[in-house]
Formats: sequence, C-alpha cells, structure tokens
Amino acid sequence: MIRRAFFESWRGRYADSPRAISELLAERHPDVRQYWVAAPGTPLPAGVVGVRRHSPEYFARLLTADLVVANDIISQHRIKGPRATYLQTWHGTALKTIGHDEAFATYSGAAAHRARMVRDVAKWDLLLSPAPEATRVFRGAFGFDGTVLETGYPRNDVLLSDRAPEVRARVRAELGIADGRRAVLYAPTWRDDSKDADGRFVDPGALDLARLRARLGDDVVVLLRLHTHVAPDERRVLPGFVVDVSRYPEIADLYLASDVLVSDYSSAIFDYVVTGKPVVLFAYDLDAYRDAVRGMYYDYDEWAPGPVTRTTDELADVLAVIDDVHARALPRYAAFVERFAPHEDGRATQRVLDALTERGLLSASSVRDRSAG
Repeated sequence: MIRRAFFESWRGRYADSPRAISELLAERHPDVRQYWVAAPGTPLPAGVVGVRRHSPEYFARLLTADLVVANDIISQHRIKGPRATYLQTWHGTALKTIGHDEAFATYSGAAAHRARMVRDVAKWDLLLSPAPEATRVFRGAFGFDGTVLETGYPRNDVLLSDRAPEVRARVRAELGIADGRRAVLYAPTWRDDSKDADGRFVDPGALDLARLRARLGDDVVVLLRLHTHVAPDERRVLPGFVVDVSRYPEIADLYLASDVLVSDYSSAIFDYVVTGKPVVLFAYDLDAYRDAVRGMYYDYDEWAPGPVTRTTDELADVLAVIDDVHARALPRYAAFVERFAPHEDGRATQRVLDALTERGLLSASSVRDRSAG
C-alpha cells in the first residue's frame, strides 16, 4: 500500500503528468505523504514536501518511497527502494527517434545519457502511453517489456476539463492578451547540434519574427515557448508582438490560452490536437534534421496533422487564412487524433489511479467514495 510518494518532473518543476497524478492523489488519498523534487522558489501545494534534487534527503526519499513517479529518466537512480513501484509517465509521444532508436545522437554526452537510460528503464514497473502506436515505439526505443498502461496522458486532462475556459481567461489576462486577439503559440523543439560558445543549446532563430509581425499586424500575438533545454534569448522578444513564455510553468495552460500552434518536431503537436485547434508545421530544416541530426519514426509530410511550411512567408500566408486552412485539414487532423491520441478524454489521471488501485497499491475506498456514502 502506498504511504509515501516521490515525484520528479523536469528535474525540479511542479508540472506535467506527475503534477496531474499528484493533485488527484492528494484529493482522493490525502493520507499519502507526497515528496516533490523542486527547484528553489518552486511553489508547491500545502501538505507537499519539497526536496532539493540530488541532496541527501532526495536520495533518502527516493529510496524509501512506495511510489515513484517521473516524466523522464531519473539520472542518479542507482538503487531502487525495496517497496517502490516506479511509474514512468514519459514526457511526450515521439516523432523524432529516442532512446535505442536514435540514429545519430549528435549531442555531447549521448553515450552517457543512454547508459543512464538503460539503468533507469530496468527499474520501471509501469509505463504510461497515450496510444497503441506510442506503445509500439516506446517498447523498442526503451527496450521495455514490462507493463504499459494505455491511459492517455494525465497532463492533458485539463484541456477537456470544466476548468478549461477559466484557465484560458486567466492566462490570457496574465499575459496581457486582449480579447479578440489571436494568440499563436510557437513551440519548437531543441536541435541537438545547435549550441553557443558556452555549450548551451540555442534556438537557431530561423523564424523571422519581425517579418511575421510585418505580415500579420497587431491582430496577432506570438507566445514564444522555447524548449526547456534551450537557453533564453531576450533578443527574440518584440514588445507588443512576442511574449516569451519559455519559463511558464505549465505548457497545457498555454495550449488553452492560444488559438493556434506552430511547431516542428515537438511532442507538443500530439498534445495540442486534443484541443481541436489548428496546428501549423514550420519545418525549415526538415531535410537536415531528419537525415543528419535526429531521424524520425514517420514520413513527415504524411504524418503532419496540418500544413507544412518551410519559410517565414509561407507560414505567414497560412496563418493569415488559418480558419479556412484548418477546415480543409479536418479529415487529416481527425485521423491523426485517432492514431496518436485515442484515449484523451479528460479522464487519464483517474485511469492511472484505478490501475494502482487494481494492483492493491491504493485503497479502493477514496475520500470521494467515503463522502458519497
């Protein structure tokens, strides 16, 4: 039975699927003591104990937890606790190759990262998946032959929840987005081979934001969401047109606040389609990325749920008539959802807790059940 639960998301953020699981667990089973790996200054709910990553307490809590939940490999997970059930949520459906499937692994430290992955995967008890297609990829990429729970991603439940309109209004107000103004969320992935002189990953800056502003005018605002691996770049911010949301804690909130997603090879695409809103692909370096940097599981043009653009002007042309473009793409979009997000119905987190209950790890009688009785 779970008495102590340990959560780690993005090496210290209170976010993603672990957060969704944590919050419902606290609501239904408040007797479970929760420990969260949290960077300094990270706000946590009352009753949740923050733990600094790789501190002595971190390793003690990791070793003594009954439930370990993470959305990425735990890099220093050398010894699994004797009572631990390790639930790996992973952090997105894969278009680009991952794990053992990485064809090029051009980034520094790739071999060491793979060794850490192998060590951590050996400790997984349960792996979440959003679809049979993702399960197929995950099993090969991670070499995992254990139990996969095809629940959908808990982090996406909010996108279909009763709270979605309130979250959208709140976030738009926080970001200063006026009613009637179209918000374009630009969320590119990181490039393994794009670094600055200090060795930090940087965005190549291929999207000409000034040009985009000239083409689209002030009826549009761009929410710039660089990958967590990528160093911030204040030069990309254009007051009144580009808002940097790269460090905004929860990307699902940005999905709700925005009206269209522009991305490239990011797993954000698989999540955003849950909203039903338009997706446009900006794949300026498709040939090089596919053939020399990372490799892909699918033919990109056949896979894409929306139009594929290669230049800033092509992207501007599409965004200028996005409603018509999206209407024409709906059959393709629907097929994409059916293939990659068939279980996203707002109840993924509940299915995760149900699976833990069925395994005797949680009491079948939750606070909700007791109050209803």
